[in-house]
Amino acid sequence: MESLGLEQVRQENLFLLHLVAWASTSLFLVVINLLSENFSRLSWSLYASGAWAGVLVVHWYLGVVMGRRRYEDQHRKLERQHAISAADQESEDPSDIEALRRTLLRSAEAARDALRQVSPDAVADVSRGESRALELVAWLEEAESVVARSRQAHDLRQNVAATLSKPGGERLRAALQKLLAQLDIQDVRMATLEREAARRRSLLDSFLLVVESAGVAQSSSEVLAAVSQPLRERVDLLEADRAPDDATDLAGISQAAEADRIREEMKLAQDLQRSILPDAAPETAGLSVAHYCCPSSEVGGDYFDFYALGPGRLLVAIGDASGHGLDSSMVSSMAKSALYTQVSAGRTLEESMAEMNRLMYDTLGKRRLMTLALLEIDTKLRRLSWVNAGQVFPLIRRQGRILELKQSSYPLGVRRGTRYERQEMELEAGDLVLLLTDGLFEAAAREGEIYGWDRVVDRFRRTEIDGVEAIVEDFAEDLRKHLAETPLPDDVTLIALRIED
Repeated sequence: MESLGLEQVRQENLFLLHLVAWASTSLFLVVINLLSENFSRLSWSLYASGAWAGVLVVHWYLGVVMGRRRYEDQHRKLERQHAISAADQESEDPSDIEALRRTLLRSAEAARDALRQVSPDAVADVSRGESRALELVAWLEEAESVVARSRQAHDLRQNVAATLSKPGGERLRAALQKLLAQLDIQDVRMATLEREAARRRSLLDSFLLVVESAGVAQSSSEVLAAVSQPLRERVDLLEADRAPDDATDLAGISQAAEADRIREEMKLAQDLQRSILPDAAPETAGLSVAHYCCPSSEVGGDYFDFYALGPGRLLVAIGDASGHGLDSSMVSSMAKSALYTQVSAGRTLEESMAEMNRLMYDTLGKRRLMTLALLEIDTKLRRLSWVNAGQVFPLIRRQGRILELKQSSYPLGVRRGTRYERQEMELEAGDLVLLLTDGLFEAAAREGEIYGWDRVVDRFRRTEIDGVEAIVEDFAEDLRKHLAETPLPDDVTLIALRIED
């Protein structure tokens, strides 16, 4: 575009030089004509002068104004092409390998710094896993380059198949069929390689989540201790997973070993999830609290926590990380560590939520999201404050009426600069607050019937139970009747709070 601008200036200067030369010559001839006619044919000379001026204006318009418009159109066209090219470069998957390598190195260094206060063994595990993970990144980079080159062979296969479908060419048909069979084998190998690359990328992401969780948990020794065992397990899986020499070896992966790995991951995720969830809420004057949490067999990412902020003040958190298994458990552990840091710093609800969103976005990118609701109850002032990031709306039962604490906003990790607003309401003695995750009303029985949101609201409204322990147990029993023998597909978490007289 710079060369185009220089060309525009050169052309305009050249045109102006020609225009001045032509105008000077034309004006000289008009003046000579006037003098030679001794001004006797003045009207004819005026016509000539007017025509000369008109031609001058038209010449200027065509040469300068239209020329500039042409160059401006070329500029816009080049800018669009440049924008499209830049967008294409950003959207190419292979370009994120180097970013993945840098993230791994940065996260491993932060994890080592944090884990030094736990044990030297954990630091050694990070270094051991980092070395193996870097090997895996190099393997993924090579695998993606092989897959990218194989796309040319895929296009060739389509052309060969199209040629065979046409009549004629009998002498080449046998050779083309042989080539097509070889390309089919190559397609199968590339498909196997792509599946293996996806599996190894998932394994690498799991390890990276553990390391990132340790890196952001510097102020929470409880979370660091919980991360140590998952870290050791993920490193062992990385070391046991050696890259095969070629695509044909990929098909020989043992199904029994894969099943064992999945079972071990599920057990590890369950242990981690249990380790970060509290056993009970802190004693708070004027407030009764009970909770119920039932993890699914596949382990979801439900998270809840309680923090005593002072006499008569309690902070309650409830959320749900996307996905299942160890990854979602690690996201929950990161949320616990991040919230611990915000509470320790004395930040407000909206400040805490905004900072946790920024941390999730910067650490996890677009790989994981999390819904979260934060509620602060002050029993002395009889006031409830809350901030919601995509979590199920809390319910309040007051004298037989049900109020929904509606507030819609993006979950954590969707947009980096999301602003969260705090809302408040006055509480009354006897108010019951119910917090829950979507695992309850989305639970489907064997016939496909879901529990449903209306059933939750109706049961909460009609029940005459006032005790918080009895309320959560009533919902748990009703859910068991609804599911019968059907396994629970997702975590179910309930928290009931009652404002005492």
